[in-house]
Amino acid sequence: MAKTLPSEIITKILTRLAVKDLLRYRGVSKPWCSLIDGPDFIKLHLDHSKRTNTNLNAVLFRDNNLAWVDLDALSPAVKLNHPIDDDRRVDVMGSCNGLLALSNSSNDIVFWNPSTKRYKKLPISNVNVNVSTSSARNLDFYGFGHDPVTDDYKLVKITFLAGNPFDSEVKVYSAKANSWKRINKAFPYFIDLKTQYGVYASNALHWFVAGKYPSHIPELVVAIDLVTGEYREIPLPEYDKADNSVFMFLDGLGGSLCLTCNYVKKTVSSYRVDIWVMKEYGVRDSWTKMFTVKPSKAIGTFLFVTPVAYLKSGEQVILNQECERFITYDLQRKKAKNLRISGLPERFRAQACVGSLVGLNGGWDGENESGKKKNTDKMQGNKKKDLNRKQR
Repeated sequence: MAKTLPSEIITKILTRLAVKDLLRYRGVSKPWCSLIDGPDFIKLHLDHSKRTNTNLNAVLFRDNNLAWVDLDALSPAVKLNHPIDDDRRVDVMGSCNGLLALSNSSNDIVFWNPSTKRYKKLPISNVNVNVSTSSARNLDFYGFGHDPVTDDYKLVKITFLAGNPFDSEVKVYSAKANSWKRINKAFPYFIDLKTQYGVYASNALHWFVAGKYPSHIPELVVAIDLVTGEYREIPLPEYDKADNSVFMFLDGLGGSLCLTCNYVKKTVSSYRVDIWVMKEYGVRDSWTKMFTVKPSKAIGTFLFVTPVAYLKSGEQVILNQECERFITYDLQRKKAKNLRISGLPERFRAQACVGSLVGLNGGWDGENESGKKKNTDKMQGNKKKDLNRKQR
């Protein structure tokens, strides 16, 4: 007679599986379904994936199309049928613990888990302060992340008012409360346009502060702590400022804040990219230049690259080269090479997204505004639009 494995062993095995397998195994038995759906297992599975750098995907987006690549298998890109309807544009505003914050040109916003297909549509947020009569539009900046103290997923919205860029409003959406709350403290900085969406790292969201005219180089990074709601200045490292020829990007890499310095020189062959990582959050001296990428026979010439994620081994970093292809950099051999993945869009931006079972209320039984009907309605609507286009 076969012996039943102890529940601890079963749990340990299941935490190592991909989400698509876990969704199938929910049907094995009621105890398995209850285990996989429970918030404790969901957290164990997420923690294991983040600790071992597994179950990681790169979400690719351009216009209104989304796709993703399994970074464990490096398999061909697969199209994602997202739950937000728009013929023109869908943006990924951020990624956190397997959830994506999506928006469209109509300012609809959803939190979506592409692994489980569950999503939540956010209520509309209106500006509560006096709006200028100027014909100019307000300028909005967003950031998405997680508050580990309350286990809440939050979206920060910073609005600079038309006609008075020094007047601002800051609101925070809480998934648990399903409501927006205004922070009674104006945002005392002007955000650089290169960081429209805040970068999540160390429980905070980060933006570049615009540099003084005519320089295009940011002066520092400002953060909003998702636990306390406080603003914080994060100093930049002592990077090479020669010739004012550096274009900088802010990213998250392996949970740490990452600064990418792209140096544009007179000749393309002399371009280079320095990748910095903040090892100890908030400490300027902890900024470490991890590696430098230069043009070579292996990868050719380029204008810029940005980091996406560590690959499974942790010894290679995948980078997006000019929004057209992927390259990898080997941290041990200090060499870059092309990464050939079929099915990539012609041009794309990329965001790392871990595969997880995370919902918006701890487990699977929380509020989910999706339901099968909404997904079906959206697909039917898209089919009607495709048919109308063919008939024109």
